[in-house]
Amino acid sequence: MPLGGAPTSPDPSAMSVLLAQSLCLALAEGDETSAGPNMFVIMAGILAIFWFVAILPERKAKKKKEAMIDALKKNDRVLTSGGMFATVAALGESDVVLKFDDGPTRVKVLRSAISSVLDKGDEAKG
Repeated sequence: MPLGGAPTSPDPSAMSVLLAQSLCLALAEGDETSAGPNMFVIMAGILAIFWFVAILPERKAKKKKEAMIDALKKNDRVLTSGGMFATVAALGESDVVLKFDDGPTRVKVLRSAISSVLDKGDEAKG
């Protein structure tokens, strides 16, 4: 007990062990023939929820980024994954040559390093 005499909150890892033990005991005591189909339905439901919450949005975002990279053209303003604003100077099959401002600096980067294509006012905003 702490100095004030108030009990401390239980250890979360100990609670998870107790919960796991009680679930195992409940399954062991129950009818084994009815636990199989119910468990399958629960697992299928969890898998379906995981699919719609995690995997499906990730696939949509990946397709959107691939379409954006495929649509790149010369003189597009882009933002790299490193946070640099640049203009597309030349396009290769798997890389892009970027120029910064109007100076002579040119940098070759992979297409995957482009995080977004900017509209006219996007760079000024932020």
